Amino acid sequence: MKGTIFALVAGLALVGRPTPARATNVIRCMIEAVADCDARFPPGDYHNAAIRGWCYMINTGICAAS
Repeated sequence: MKGTIFALVAGLALVGRPTPARATNVIRCMIEAVADCDARFPPGDYHNAAIRGWCYMINTGICAAS
């Protein structure tokens, strides 16, 4: 059982390892996502701070998944 779990974790680590080109694309996507969230929910508005934070998290997840 331990061997199976170790093999699964090792396999997922190898599959999920980002290449330099993919990492660059993810960073570029995240920069665009932050700019988009800031445009939709201005940083100076106190009431939209939580919404902007969720926007960051959702868009970061989308960038990482793509």
